[in-house]
This record gives sequence, structure tokens and C-alpha cells, in this order.
Amino acid sequence: MKFSSRNHEFSYIIILIIFEIFGYATADTLAFIDLGLPMNILRITRLEHVIYFLILIALVASVLTYQFASQSAVYRSILATTVLSTCALFLDIIGLLVSLFNRVTDPRFLLMDAALVFVSTVLLFTVWYWILDYKYQQSLGSGEVVPPAIIFPLMERKIPGYENWKPGFIDYLYLSFHTSSTVGPTDTLILSKRAKITTMFQVLISLIVLIVVAARAIGIL
Repeated sequence: MKFSSRNHEFSYIIILIIFEIFGYATADTLAFIDLGLPMNILRITRLEHVIYFLILIALVASVLTYQFASQSAVYRSILATTVLSTCALFLDIIGLLVSLFNRVTDPRFLLMDAALVFVSTVLLFTVWYWILDYKYQQSLGSGEVVPPAIIFPLMERKIPGYENWKPGFIDYLYLSFHTSSTVGPTDTLILSKRAKITTMFQVLISLIVLIVVAARAIGIL
């Protein structure tokens, strides 16, 4: 019998909806960071609003797909929404980096935007880890050989009460939070190349937010 993540899929759609809300807030606060040269940020925020509108359409499609389509269709719709969300997140990072080259910066909005980007990163990469692990989890019990992208500790060790343990939403959220807060995974093995690249991107974003942006904002204060 295949492992079914049907009960968890809507959790990832909810996470992407929250990311959408945080994204709009980030784009709005980003416009207030640069006090000296607002046009440097204005182009980025305009493009962000276009992408977030596309994400909104993709989210509506994901909800409808969840209600009426197959599980594989839901997976594909979530994947498409996540790719668009990643583009929006990278624009947020570019906006933050651009603001660092301006001497006239409002530190309050800079800190606020850094916090929003940090939380958004944790939420978005929670979905990415689920996406990377999806095919392996679906292959369990089906006889299909799919190499795992991520190995959780409970998958390696036989612990009483966890014999049939499968990772769920909280486990991917835990992995994402620890990757951002500790700048790398702790007790989880990252095996596939795609998973390693994903982790590298998340660590890079965390370094930008936690070290570069926060240090600049505190220095301005």
C-alpha cells in the first residue's frame, strides 16, 4: 500500500497562502526601506506584485485541484505554486541587498522586512522539502525503487512506537526551521543533489538575512 500524504497536502497549500500574505507585506515594507533612492526598490516591488498575483491564481488552482483532482495533480499544482513563490522570495532578497548600498535607509522597515523574509523562507522551504521527499514516500510499499532525498533519524533507527513512522508536515517544518536558524540541517541527512542545492539556497538566504541585513540595521540604529 502506498504512503498517502493526501491528509497533509492541504497543509502545504495553507503554508503557501500564508507565504502569499507575508510576501505582500514584504513588498510593501520594502518600498519604505530606501529613503534616498526609492526608484531602486520601486521596480522590484512592481515586479513582485505581478508575481504575487500569479501566485494567487496558482493558489486558487491548487485549492480547486485538491478538491476535485487526483493526488498527483495536487502535487503538480503545489510544485508550480512553490516555484513562483521562490521567484518572489528571490526578488525580496535582491531588494534587501539593493537597500544595503543606500546610505539613507530606514532601519525599522529594514528589520521588519528581514524578519518577514526569514519567516517566509522557513515556510517556503518546508514545502520544498516535502516536494523533494514526495516521490520516495509515495514509492514505499509499492515495490518501486526511488532513492530517498532526505533521511530522517526515525527512518534509520528502530524505536518502539515508531515502527511505521512517516514524515509529516511538522517534520518538514522542523527541518526547514533548523536549517534557517542553525545555518544547516542538524539531525537529518540530505542525500540527493537537488536536496543539497535546496539546502544551500536556504542557508545562503539565512546568512543574508541574519548576518548582513540584521547587522546593517543594528549598525544604523
